[in-house]
Amino acid sequence: MRKKVLVPLLLITILMAGGIFYWYYLAPPATFPDQEEIKAILSDPYNRVGIAEIQDTIFLDDKHVYIPFITKEEGHGISFWEWKKHEWQLSSFSTGSMPQIWKTDSDDPSSHYIMWNFHPENDLDYLTFFLIKERGFSVTEGKQQYDPGIQMDYRAEVGEKSYGYTPIPPDWQKYMEAENKLMAAMKPNPLFSDFFPPAQYYFGWQSTSVDGSREYPSYPNNNGFGSGGSSTEHLRFLNENEIYIR
Repeated sequence: MRKKVLVPLLLITILMAGGIFYWYYLAPPATFPDQEEIKAILSDPYNRVGIAEIQDTIFLDDKHVYIPFITKEEGHGISFWEWKKHEWQLSSFSTGSMPQIWKTDSDDPSSHYIMWNFHPENDLDYLTFFLIKERGFSVTEGKQQYDPGIQMDYRAEVGEKSYGYTPIPPDWQKYMEAENKLMAAMKPNPLFSDFFPPAQYYFGWQSTSVDGSREYPSYPNNNGFGSGGSSTEHLRFLNENEIYIR
């Protein structure tokens, strides 16, 4: 009699657990919040962003949304939204004049996007993005290795809108995939590695205005702030003397 009772209870428990797991992690996304809800979330006391305008709602896929906005202080910001644990969550935001990479899947470079939003008064013509790996030297378990420098660049037109985005270029994707595999295979034994770890690549950017200037686009001159996580990464602004392989 006890077995007859326990078996149905076990099945019910498994079905309930499966249903909860599906609802929490696998259920399709609900309708995305409207602009008033987005403003309320960004403007709450924790985030402290006074929103004047939501500029656009851009779906990168069904679970990742990019929303550029303008603050009451004329700052131009970016925010990233993700369907996670059965709700739309604010993943990251920034009000500073600095492009960011959003890695919607950290293991897949084809899902990485560069985002930006600059005030029109900066009068930008185009942006240039860089993937750079500085040359380096390492010794792992007695084996010496020289790593040549790498510099790859990609130009993105600013256009009429202050905001924009671009996926990581295909040649960058291939390089990053190969480099990530190499770095994973080279994990040294800490007892035998020396003081020169293998160099890793980083991302940079420059802006060019309509008059040809490449100075940092600082209008309006107010301090930016934001909140982020492991899925986002700021790009380094590069001066002219930094654009070469070292």
